[in-house]
Amino acid sequence: MVSLQQMQASNARINTLAPGLVAVFVGGTSGIGEATMKEFAKHASQPRIYFVGRSDEAAARITIELESLNPGGQYNFIKADISLLRNVDNVCLDIQSRESLINLLFLTSGTAVTGIDTAESLHYHTAVTYYSRIRFISNLLPLLQRATSLRRVVTVFNNHSSKANNASALHSHSIPSAPKTLLSQQSFAIMTLALESLAFEAPDVTFIHSFPSPFLPATSNNTPAEAPQKKSPKTSPLMLVRSVFLKPVSTPQRPSSPPISIIEAGERQLFIATSARYPAKRGGNVKLTAGVGIESEAGEQITVARGTDGEEGSGVYLIGHEGNGQSGNGTVAVLKELREKDMVRRLWLHTVSEFTRITGSVFV
Repeated sequence: MVSLQQMQASNARINTLAPGLVAVFVGGTSGIGEATMKEFAKHASQPRIYFVGRSDEAAARITIELESLNPGGQYNFIKADISLLRNVDNVCLDIQSRESLINLLFLTSGTAVTGIDTAESLHYHTAVTYYSRIRFISNLLPLLQRATSLRRVVTVFNNHSSKANNASALHSHSIPSAPKTLLSQQSFAIMTLALESLAFEAPDVTFIHSFPSPFLPATSNNTPAEAPQKKSPKTSPLMLVRSVFLKPVSTPQRPSSPPISIIEAGERQLFIATSARYPAKRGGNVKLTAGVGIESEAGEQITVARGTDGEEGSGVYLIGHEGNGQSGNGTVAVLKELREKDMVRRLWLHTVSEFTRITGSVFV
């Protein structure tokens, strides 16, 4: 376990990293995305931040707050409905035109909308919580690989802090006959396997699937401005991975403690997003690109975390709110079984086929 004091001490040293860190926050206009972005702005030296959302009003408020926290930073709001992959591509092309590298991609996009399809024939909830996130990562991965300092992707999932802001799992509609409780228990596997696929292509980048503690307040409106017109079909674009949900397992770390403040939630996620506790698997200089060093913090040594394969520093991590790799509760065994069933490849082929069907390309 990494204590909150250790996390705060590590965060305070983010300014020792190279100035001008570039961060992209998808879902940064509310909730844990907004909180983490503010903590990043407060601690980084001359950061360049891009945050993606739908609310101009929220963006104006947040921009003023970011400038107050760190007048030396640059803050750029990009308005987009990311339930549509073509809009995701446009956002990525915009960022690619302005930046030659990215240090951090932090994804928290979620929705309470269910039972409808997007104009691209994806289930709305799944489009926001899975497909759009993976599309952002695929498109921006080359810029992440060019970074000479921190290189990290964090996708925040299974946040049960409020029903309205639950970006937790692929909705049960996506996999017919899967009970909601069972889906919530095993949904971590789909995103984690997708991150493992991406790590095959980019072992020099860290990929983290983060499970935050419940937090207060959790007030956001994730309802689309104009709901898509199509109703969801009975069949599923993710039928391919239905076998993931055939048996229950324990969900990764689900703390029973009372909800924490949104500020503390942001502090914890910032540590996960910047600490060398979570290095890439390999690369030209893993230590240089791993983030803030893990020398003794608050009188106690922080060690390298175990990845999803159970090995230390293996590049893909399931991380709970205390900063621990999720090697317990049968998590490693479940993922191992799915790999043995060729689910990493099969899920990725399915995802890529949807990308190609909708956009005509695997990435832009």
